[in-house]
Amino acid sequence: MIRFVTSGLSSQTVGQEPFRLRQLLFPAMLLLMVVGLSSQALKGERGLTGWMQLELDLVERRTELGQLETENNALQMQVYRLSNESLDVDYLDERARHVLGLTRVDETVIFNLTTLN
Repeated sequence: MIRFVTSGLSSQTVGQEPFRLRQLLFPAMLLLMVVGLSSQALKGERGLTGWMQLELDLVERRTELGQLETENNALQMQVYRLSNESLDVDYLDERARHVLGLTRVDETVIFNLTTLN
């Protein structure tokens, strides 16, 4: 049986050292430290949830990188087709018509009103 300093003597506590609350101080502090460090390891910025968030960000960035590489390749192909080394006259004609809105005299232009909006 536990005997506190303020408790009186009884037949069950005779010969035992009184229990002091200061004896619980070190185990309680140790327990609090373990609980705090465990919660940081699970929920902290550098813990398990932070690591999972970084993994999600990595997947998003890789997807974005793939899209940007595809767009970059398309733009590089356009630059190559318009360069002096390999000038594609048909492509140049198509781009001039699209950008400047030009047509030849013998062509008929049909507007699709649903795509103009």
